Amino acid sequence: MMNLKDMPVGTIVSEAEVEKQAPLYHAFKIKHDFDALDKITPAFEKLKRGQKVLSHEGISGLFIICKVSSINHNDIRAIDGPIVRVSDGTQSWRVDGNAYAVPV
Repeated sequence: MMNLKDMPVGTIVSEAEVEKQAPLYHAFKIKHDFDALDKITPAFEKLKRGQKVLSHEGISGLFIICKVSSINHNDIRAIDGPIVRVSDGTQSWRVDGNAYAVPV
């Protein structure tokens, strides 16, 4: 399969491909490895509007290539946590709290 950064926005990525190409994000989202979260947090805090990311959409459970559509703030230490939304071109959702997103 092609590299995550070459995939168009809206592409659904298989769990196996995420495990190969984004192993820390996979470990956090699927295996609930919070040591992996500590390692991806710095990248999450540096997201920019319009940047392509890999997100795990919580309701469907799918991994999707998205773009950051808005950032209220992405400071993980803030009292109300980071407020970041991504879009796959048809819908948008928050990727803060327990979801996060990683740059591709």
